[in-house]
Amino acid sequence: MMQGQTRGRRRAAVRAAWLAAAAVLAAAAGSAIAAEPRRGGTLTVGIAQDPAVVDPIRTGTFTERQLSTPVYESLFDIDAEGNAVPWLAQGITVSEDGKRYRIQLRQGVRFHDGTPFDAQAVVANLQRTRNPANRCRCLQSMREVRDARALDAHTVEIVLSEPNAALPTLLADAPGVMVSPTAFGRDPVGVGTRPVGTGPFRFVEWVRNSRFVVERNPDYWQPGKPYLDRVVFRGMQNTETRETAFLSGQTDIILQPSMRFIYRMRSDKRVQLFYPAGFGTEGVYFNLKSAPLDDLRVRKAVAHAMDRELLARTLGFGVPTLAYSPFGKGIAMVTQPVADYPKYDLARARALVAEYGKPVAFTLQFNNSPDNRNLAQSLQQMWAEAGIRVSLVPYDQNRLVQNMSSRQFEASLYRFTGRADPHMNAFYFYHSRYGSVNPSSNYGGYGIPATDRLLERGMRVTDPQVRREAYTDFARMLAQEVMPIAYLYNVTDTIVAKKQVQGVTVVPDGLVRLADLWRE
Repeated sequence: MMQGQTRGRRRAAVRAAWLAAAAVLAAAAGSAIAAEPRRGGTLTVGIAQDPAVVDPIRTGTFTERQLSTPVYESLFDIDAEGNAVPWLAQGITVSEDGKRYRIQLRQGVRFHDGTPFDAQAVVANLQRTRNPANRCRCLQSMREVRDARALDAHTVEIVLSEPNAALPTLLADAPGVMVSPTAFGRDPVGVGTRPVGTGPFRFVEWVRNSRFVVERNPDYWQPGKPYLDRVVFRGMQNTETRETAFLSGQTDIILQPSMRFIYRMRSDKRVQLFYPAGFGTEGVYFNLKSAPLDDLRVRKAVAHAMDRELLARTLGFGVPTLAYSPFGKGIAMVTQPVADYPKYDLARARALVAEYGKPVAFTLQFNNSPDNRNLAQSLQQMWAEAGIRVSLVPYDQNRLVQNMSSRQFEASLYRFTGRADPHMNAFYFYHSRYGSVNPSSNYGGYGIPATDRLLERGMRVTDPQVRREAYTDFARMLAQEVMPIAYLYNVTDTIVAKKQVQGVTVVPDGLVRLADLWRE
């Protein structure tokens, strides 16, 4: 069976016992017991983007994933502790060689159009994802999948070309998200704007640059859920507009607010803040194929010239924590901080620039939001003090993503929200097999044999300690010998909600699970 399930049940039992004891104590003290969820009502959510599509084979950004969650579900999900747990799947067994996964499916589930969710539906989805003609963003993560077949109506076997310990986490992401095969068979493009899944809400309408609306699925497989009648998403890329809409009562929840807004809301008794641990990080990504950033001395000079602690205190209002690797705080498998990560040292930065011996100049791309613009300008000034001249180029989020995957950049302020397993934060971004593929998540053309070997070890073994050592050594080697990114902060997508919003479960990935939400 999948490793960690026994340990997870033990933790769940201890937590349940603690919660039960806490409830008894609260009652004895005369404290109010939490009310039963109230049914009905509409919840409005302010998000940072109005994406182009919500088809799993096309989605990748945090906002695209959040917009998909009420309609689509995956074979596995991520729990509050950051573990991949069965969802539309009910269980999983793994062969001794780690190359065959048998997945038992939940029975009695139907897609919103009435299509049965069964083994044939899962196989059809996996075939669609694996088909190169469909150009799934996640195609490279399916490289090890050699075959997927239905053993019976409710059992699927996935055969791998090499072991991949992260497969359950992968199936909690885009490759494991289930779309009605009837819908994508009839209209393979249309499901991107008229999604059909198994989720707690059904799609109603999508008015571009205005609203994305879903309503309660009366046939949802979890009895009694969801509690809300309707959820309305409003995509507003301008951060200030999104925050004003929340303050004026136009939205009940705001996602990905600015640091300034988080700091301001901490003292507002009308709202509640939730802080997911986060799986990812953000920083200055380098294109290692482009001079002068193809030189390690220049990349390290850029890192040494960044006073990250000052930026976190001032522009970040004390909210963010410093990052040292591709692995965010929510990933417990990697030792942090990374040993010998370049610290702020202006003298060292100047010395490295002088050692390079040529002018150091490059362009920095960034998402054109007020926060990012201020950060880019501050970094530009810090680098200038080290003799590094940087031109700033703003883009909207969609264009920035396109530029990164096609390597049309020299340096870029960029973030990856991360995934629960370190393999998914590193292998596709840093292994040399993806360094010359286009498009690719290996944005800068990274990859050396030593880091390749560490990534392969982390993928192929299941022993948690061996994996911890592999990824910890990998993070140290990145910082000392490769420096593909000058890291800034750990990603934590803070959730700000009105007090009337109840049922929020904080999951490290930052996504709001809407089936549990209700309004007082």
